[in-house]
Amino acid sequence: MSWFDSVEHNRWLSTQMQALVREAEGAIAPTGFAHLTKTGEADPTRPIDLAVTSRMLYVFSLGTLMGLPGSRRYADHAMKCLRTCFRDPVHGGMWTSIKAEPDAEGNGVPWDQVGRGKSQMHNAFLVTGVAAATVANRPGAHELLSEVLHGQQEHWLLPNGLVVDQWDEAFTTASPIHSMGTLFHTAEAYLLVAEATTDPVWIDRVETIVAFVRDMAQANRWRVPEFFDEQGHAIATPTRAEVWDGRRLYEGSVPGRSMQWARLALHLRAGLRSMGRTAPDHLFEMANELFERARVDAWRKNGHPGFVTTLDEDGAPRMTEHMQWVTCEGICATVAIRRAMLDNGAREDEVEHFDHCYRSWLDYANDYLITMPGRWRRSLSETNEPLSVETASRWDVYHALQTMLMPRVPLWPPLPSAISRELLDKPQEAPSDKKSWNFFGLHIG
Repeated sequence: MSWFDSVEHNRWLSTQMQALVREAEGAIAPTGFAHLTKTGEADPTRPIDLAVTSRMLYVFSLGTLMGLPGSRRYADHAMKCLRTCFRDPVHGGMWTSIKAEPDAEGNGVPWDQVGRGKSQMHNAFLVTGVAAATVANRPGAHELLSEVLHGQQEHWLLPNGLVVDQWDEAFTTASPIHSMGTLFHTAEAYLLVAEATTDPVWIDRVETIVAFVRDMAQANRWRVPEFFDEQGHAIATPTRAEVWDGRRLYEGSVPGRSMQWARLALHLRAGLRSMGRTAPDHLFEMANELFERARVDAWRKNGHPGFVTTLDEDGAPRMTEHMQWVTCEGICATVAIRRAMLDNGAREDEVEHFDHCYRSWLDYANDYLITMPGRWRRSLSETNEPLSVETASRWDVYHALQTMLMPRVPLWPPLPSAISRELLDKPQEAPSDKKSWNFFGLHIG
């Protein structure tokens, strides 16, 4: 029997998911949600990050929709902080990082000069979190979603359908560097917005983004360069100064990013089908090519289980440590391809390859990454030993939580709406009709 058909397996997934939500509660701070120390307390030496706080809004909005007690309070705290502490009162938009304590008037204080900058990577998570909070009907969420979507159109969307990666504090100078991480999380956010607002323009924008990524990946033998310039040409080694917001530099291509794009192509495909539109065949082709290239390139490269983090242009490992989020995205991608094949009428024996990947990669997460329910290691060495220097965070709860939920929902609608529409543990494709897509009847933007 497939694990996907096992009641006990779903109970295991649910137990892990609920523990992740509880663990995330420990990150609460006066101005948002903090990175954590290794022992699970809020870390005062690191800033309160817009992306972390927005991801926690997403997590606790899902908890609210699932009826997990306490989630509403934490979601509402994140909403309050996003509406007050992160706002730039002079130039508009939201700062990237702030201090854990507000000023005397209760306003946020930028952590440093970098924290004053504006980052679309962070804003993509803001859109994701607020869209989920809108579906969960949290106070102020509808209004904040309208505001941040206007901000997307005013500051971030480019004429070619892609997005600016970063602005300085005053929105006067944009970075010439673009990243696949920013582009992916933007596209993922726009899918949530399409459903939450019932405005198909956001799906149209995702189609444009996915077409760009597909062309770039196909031209690079289905490996996705992490950084590219304004003309869409890969940048092999950007400098730290060129990447302003302090994120980790992934040089070369990132197998985990390929897994993300494979999954997103199938979410887009399912969304188009649910609207009665034609879903191009190349979306499934793209998903399968990206998945298989990343699997072959990155899994068990040195005889030990785990995915390497980055590759050079020929597919040789560059950064060999095993990161949690890459494993999570591999699991989610194999779930998505298996589900898409079944929705197309494939037999169970025809998806056994993906069943095997799912079992192997989830075993790896259980054996090496999950130290206790709710607490996952962020990274391991190439031989799966703990790293001597590893920072704890709630940054990756988002990845782990989605991994525990992906096998239990359809490919469309996105997670918040799927849970709201009582599709948890009903992963088959939803009917293709207007009602199945238009949920709120609410137009924002």
